[in-house]
Amino acid sequence: MKKIIFALSLLLLCSCSYLDVVPEGKATEEDIWKTEEQAENYRYYMQTYMPNLIGYDWSPDQFAGDDFITGARGTTYYFSSKSLLYGEENANLTYFGRWAPNCTSGGTNYDIYRGIRYCFYLLDNIYKVPAVSQENADRYAGEAWFLVGYYHQCLLEYYGPIVLVKKFIPIDAPESEILTPRTPYDECVKYIAECYDRAAGLLPDVVGESELGLPTKMAALSYKARLLLYAASPLVNGNPDYIGFNNPDGTPLMSTTYDPEKWKRALDAAAAAIALADEINPDTKKPKYDLYTSADSSLPDDERGRKNYHDTFVEESWNGAEFILAKGAQSGIQALQRYGGPRSIKGNMSKGWKTTLVPTMEAVEMYYTKNGLPLDVDPLTKDEDLYSVAPGDNTARLHRNREPRFYASIGFDRGTFEIDDKILTLQLRGGELHGSTLKETDEYQSCTGYLCQKWIHKSSTYNQSKNSYNYRKYAYPYLRLPELFYNYAEADFEYNGSLSALSLEYLNRVRKRCGLPRFQDSWALVGGIPSGSELRKVLHQERSIEFLFEGRRFHDLRRWKEAPEVMNKEPRSWNRDGKTQEDFYQVIPANQGGRVRVFEAPKSYWLAIPMSQINKNPNLVQNPGY
Repeated sequence: MKKIIFALSLLLLCSCSYLDVVPEGKATEEDIWKTEEQAENYRYYMQTYMPNLIGYDWSPDQFAGDDFITGARGTTYYFSSKSLLYGEENANLTYFGRWAPNCTSGGTNYDIYRGIRYCFYLLDNIYKVPAVSQENADRYAGEAWFLVGYYHQCLLEYYGPIVLVKKFIPIDAPESEILTPRTPYDECVKYIAECYDRAAGLLPDVVGESELGLPTKMAALSYKARLLLYAASPLVNGNPDYIGFNNPDGTPLMSTTYDPEKWKRALDAAAAAIALADEINPDTKKPKYDLYTSADSSLPDDERGRKNYHDTFVEESWNGAEFILAKGAQSGIQALQRYGGPRSIKGNMSKGWKTTLVPTMEAVEMYYTKNGLPLDVDPLTKDEDLYSVAPGDNTARLHRNREPRFYASIGFDRGTFEIDDKILTLQLRGGELHGSTLKETDEYQSCTGYLCQKWIHKSSTYNQSKNSYNYRKYAYPYLRLPELFYNYAEADFEYNGSLSALSLEYLNRVRKRCGLPRFQDSWALVGGIPSGSELRKVLHQERSIEFLFEGRRFHDLRRWKEAPEVMNKEPRSWNRDGKTQEDFYQVIPANQGGRVRVFEAPKSYWLAIPMSQINKNPNLVQNPGY
């Protein structure tokens, strides 16, 4: 297993040419297809263009939403997501070289279009390889079709309508094949869905332990479900903001007419993926994919739920039961631990855990009560001053009577935190071991008064005498099974106006795993399940809580068109420098290093098409607002 994770971590980090997969001394492209061994090497190489979604530096997903925040002192050079938060991205300066590999210093390049080209190169040649079995040729072709879909989908999520590539294009191809315009959004979705369908027909349902991380039929169906849910969402389904967003020849790039049938297609896609997940694996006699559980069923619901949820992410080296696609780039996984843990040595920021990747107060408030209801709805909490401390207590009411996922994910003042092979009591007030150093110039301190437990295992340790770290090794999920359940419920509600019994079953599968009452039982406490826009709001919160700190909120806020309202708010924190209980538990603005958040609609919904590409290709039009 260690070998697998290490190998796949290299897949995410390396940058190489076809010369890396041909025999030494025979560096020609044709050599790749002379032996099955070389073809298999190329099969792995195709994945190297997948953007790393883990951590603070390589992708905007985790830290450009409203759930995770990085320290105030860190510059954009090191924390690239700040370029989106503070309006620094433009057509001449990008930190995310996905459309083309020309990001600014400190950013990360992936050259996704080259990755697509190499996938088609395999598709054109894999069936010519001598002695390759039909089964293996089909498998490798399926992986290539999956990646063609995945790479296009990745571009679509960051840039909106893209240039579709449907075949291998030689470097010396005529300009008419290379300098093409952007394809209308709905056509992009249709083509990507077709790629996933072709992949699903060639790939295995599941893979064995030695192949974890490689594409499967389940991954193809699940990414298709994500694709179609996004395509049905308000940002791209009948959005009047895109009237006039046309190619040079006048072709509209976005349909501004709402189509409710897009929700039906999203519903059907989620259902197809869930059906495959629920099939029984003949080898294990269990469902092919299922929600991970580790806790003894005899434990109380709160403790069982906390352990189940936390262990889902850090207990297994690779959570094959629940993770539909995951990657093991240990550099990012180690960063989540090193820069997420509580300070190890008072007065010394050069050694030990370096707190700077922390939850926002907005994320803390998002979690449900122990009754499975929002704080402002549950009779237990709605009339309380949650930002005060109850008589005889030592932490805010905001931290009491919360759901198990809260305690599995959030480190709060006077709460517990598992690290260094022990259970700490966090001391987060001004001047305390884990709290503010009382000097704004110090980098490694929480800017909100919270820490994130979700990605840290108790066995993650720092050795002070050796100044060395022992990090927990695990894979990071790119797509988990619960997403399909939420996709189904959201599409069901948007298409039919209510939740079916099947939608409730799917919501309750997730709730049961994390120790919460059934959805309908929670809402029975306040008169029943809401309807209309209130139910939509609840479904958005239900989904967001499950995926906090995983990078999904970044995309969901955009597709729901909620980002302008949410992302323009000034984030808040406790009074970090407050030395006493009374002084600390005062809500103030979070320290952002003097910066102000900016989300401009419609500009900030997408990254800019690099000006270097627009200068080369007169058929490209820029995204609105740039």
